[in-house]
Amino acid sequence: MTIATPERYREMLDAARQGGYAFPAINVTSTQTLNAALQGLADAESDGIIQVSVGGSAYFSGQKVNDRVTGSLAFAAFAHEVAKKYPGITVALHTDHCAKQYLDEWVRPLLDLEIEEVKHGREPMFQSHMWDGSTVPLTENIAIARELLDKSVQAHTVLEIEIGAVGGEEDGHSAEINEKLYSTVDDGIAVAKALGLGERGRYIAAFTFGNVHGAYKPGVVKLRPELLQEIQLGVAAGVRDGSIDAVMDANAPGDKPFELVFHGGSGSSPEDIAKAVSYGVVKMNIDTDTQYAFTRAVAGHMFRHYDEVLKVDGEVGNKKMYDPRSWGREAEDSMAARVVEACRELGSAGKALH
Repeated sequence: MTIATPERYREMLDAARQGGYAFPAINVTSTQTLNAALQGLADAESDGIIQVSVGGSAYFSGQKVNDRVTGSLAFAAFAHEVAKKYPGITVALHTDHCAKQYLDEWVRPLLDLEIEEVKHGREPMFQSHMWDGSTVPLTENIAIARELLDKSVQAHTVLEIEIGAVGGEEDGHSAEINEKLYSTVDDGIAVAKALGLGERGRYIAAFTFGNVHGAYKPGVVKLRPELLQEIQLGVAAGVRDGSIDAVMDANAPGDKPFELVFHGGSGSSPEDIAKAVSYGVVKMNIDTDTQYAFTRAVAGHMFRHYDEVLKVDGEVGNKKMYDPRSWGREAEDSMAARVVEACRELGSAGKALH
């Protein structure tokens, strides 16, 4: 396995778009969860995306340092080194959900660093970055996206944008579960008019169709993946009749001008996932489910070996059982298995580029 070059990442996205499948984008917060993600992708023989969030990047730097740029660079450096040992698949690195208040202390500095790397003939550390404008008005969201897209072109990276609001909670940001969770065709038209459809720089778009971060009982989350098809068809029609001044990518299927992202997919039914992918989703974020898989294995280990991991009643315990490597291996295996499941659901398993 190698970390994708900018050209390789574009090949990955093209292959998913044309092949009708999507990549799992796995959030990690530590070298252990990063190793688990790599193991799962390798086991599934799937290319994929590994990403850090605003909180995850800070946590990577150490809780006393708490610096997002430092943590992001440490994550990328570790990933570049260990990924060499997993032959056969390619991984892209991504920063996830950067809201407006974090731009100047996180994504803009990373893009500036990557622009300098490119100027000196080197590759960027990441392959894509996300601008999360879901909490600002659409006009401001798109204006900032345009500025970041210009930087992304210079940095040889892909930009991810969010249009609409994802409900639930992630890294301290909360959004209600209401009608704001559903993007419209007009939203898609506004994006295409302002950003083009690849000719001004490559981006992927997370339009919302009832998505919610977190874990909920069945029936709470009302996904409407058919909205993605409506947006795709509406924008494609506008390009054809000339009402949208944009040029569709030559690799895009005629009725799918956008490369789409599925956020807040934890607990989604296989049917909803398959529908979303069929409407142009090429990336689906996986976080809550892999967090649970990792922690559930740790809890199981502790319950099974209670008297060994704790020095109960003056005893000495069992060093082999409280050694972090013992429960860590179980946690990594459990999370890796959940990554394999995601690859199979998204159709990327067994389709690594060679």
